[in-house]
Formats: sequence, C-alpha cells, structure tokens
Amino acid sequence: MCAGVYLAFILFIISGLFKHSILPISSSNELPSISVVIAARNEEKHLPDLIQDLMNQEYPLDKLEAIIVDDRSTDLTPAILKEAADNYAFIKTIRIKEPSQEMTPKKHAMTKGIEAAKGEVIVSTDADCRVGKLWVSSMAYSVINHNCISIGFSKIAGDTFFEQYQEVDFLGIITANAGAGGWNQFWSGTGQNLAYYKNDFIAIDGFKPVKNKISGDDMYLVQSISKLKRGFIHIDPNSFTTTAGVNSVKEFLNQRIRWSSNSKANAGQNPLFFGFLITAFLYNSFILLSMISGSPWLVSFGIKFILDGLVILLGCKLFETKPNPLAYCIWAMIQPLYIPAMGILGLQEKFTWKT
Repeated sequence: MCAGVYLAFILFIISGLFKHSILPISSSNELPSISVVIAARNEEKHLPDLIQDLMNQEYPLDKLEAIIVDDRSTDLTPAILKEAADNYAFIKTIRIKEPSQEMTPKKHAMTKGIEAAKGEVIVSTDADCRVGKLWVSSMAYSVINHNCISIGFSKIAGDTFFEQYQEVDFLGIITANAGAGGWNQFWSGTGQNLAYYKNDFIAIDGFKPVKNKISGDDMYLVQSISKLKRGFIHIDPNSFTTTAGVNSVKEFLNQRIRWSSNSKANAGQNPLFFGFLITAFLYNSFILLSMISGSPWLVSFGIKFILDGLVILLGCKLFETKPNPLAYCIWAMIQPLYIPAMGILGLQEKFTWKT
C-alpha cells in the first residue's frame, strides 16, 4: 500500500519534470527596476565574492540596486559592506544593531531590506552564494513574463565527498519541488534564488503571518505568492546560483532538521505536499523496520533506489549538473534511517539557529 502511494507520488514528480521549458528571450525597451536584497550575518568569508558578482551583473545600473542587510555581525562584515557602499553607488547597506522583539532574525532582516527597496522586482539570494553575470536579468525576466514568483535553481558546490553528498541531497529536494511545479503545485523553493514583485510581498502582508517561525521563509513566499498569482520553475542556466555546503555532519543534520520542522505547517495549508512528506516518511520507516526485524526488505529498497535514482537523473538533465554516482549510492542507502530521523526530530524542533 505505502509503496504504491510512494510510486504514485514519484510518477507525479517525474511527469511534472517534463513540463518545463526555457523562456524564449525577447528584447524590451522598458526594463523593470530591480532590488537585490540579501541578509548577511558574519559572512566576511563569502561577501567579497558575492559583491564582485553583483558588480559584474549585465543590467543597467540606473535600474539596479543591491541592498545588503547586516544583521548584527560581529566579524568584518560591516567593514566589507561599508567599503563596497562607498565605492559603488548601486550597493546600499542597512545595519541592524538589536534583534527584533516581534519577528525572527532573518525575516526581520529581509523585511527591512525589502521595505527600503525601490525596485519593482525583488531578487534575493544568500550571502554565501555565487551568481552569474546574467542572474539578475534572467530572474527578473521570468517574473515580468509570467507575472509570478520565480523559483530558481541553486547547487551545492565543492570537491570533497561530503560536499558531493550534500549536492545529491539538495538536488533531490529541488527536483521534487520542480516536478510538483510542473503540475502547478508549488511546494517550496530555496531562499538562495527567488524573485518576485515587491507589491506581491506587500499583498501577502510580508512575513508577518509567519513572524515567529525561525525557518521556512522560502517555503512561505513560494506557497503564498503562487496562490496569489502563480509560480514558475526557472530552468535557464543563466539564472542558476551556487553555494558552499556546510562544513560538518553536525551542521548538516541541524540544517536538515530545521528544514524538516516546517513540514507540519503544510498539513492544512498544502495537503498534497504534506501527503508526499508523510508517504516518504512511512515508506522509509517500513524499510528500516524490515531491516531491523529481519523481514525481507531488498525488494522495497530496490524499488526506492531505482525510483529515487530516476528523479535525480532527470534533475541532472533539467538543471545541467552531474553529481557523483557514488555519492548517490551512499545517499540512497542512508535514506531509510535519515528520513524517519529527520522527520521525528523536525517535529520536535531539535535544532539550533543563529540568535
């Protein structure tokens, strides 16, 4: 029964992946004003590269601004941002000195940045990401042409096996979302690559409806704005971003538990997404319990190994990436333990966050 439902969900995702196409490019005399909004806290290691990427954007500077919100950093982040703002007029900074009493930190930082934004379209990424020179143009183009929230792709970069493992895991999440998006079911996205109209952010009352939730900014924006208008899975390679993986298994597990903690919010708001999460939890739990009890499990595991592998393979083709096959094999073998553990710990909110 559970295997059959899981198969149905995977076929739903796979078929949805074939519904995406790259937008045809056309010229326009009226380019929208763009505000790139980024929240940063203690990002001295990554900000110089990201600032350089922003400087290299192929978009008219009179239509572009970058607002970087320094959320109480204690490293060299303030100095880096001051130098950038002094040297480049399109870069603007906001300094948050005290935590908000009404909203969790990142939502508060992003809200301050968006409130100050003069652009018609908001394009956002994280401070530890890298973006190509056509990133702003591509993301904004998709918003204008589809009147939507544009959900971009982001890839974990790195050469170590642990980074390659994270790449597979993150690709699986993004590909599942893209498959659902093919059927106009917009479950989530990544805050590393989103774009939307500022007026749409205002229309959903910003982050106020989820002001006390530590995580889930991206999921909330995607679900809320796609219901207000529509969503769009953007597969133009020019729009892709890359980010560094976390440095340790402890950090990785903490991050994934934090992401998992958002799943219960979908029980009433997005039943189909919640059904997929529950089915994945139950099927992996079934395989794990079969292993522990000595019951036959190879067939169930083999079915899942093939189905998940097909999703990853199609995700590779859609997003033009080539993860390590060995990393996939290790990832697939760990899933029957990993998924139930993350689900249970996520429901209990057993994670830490920057305060």
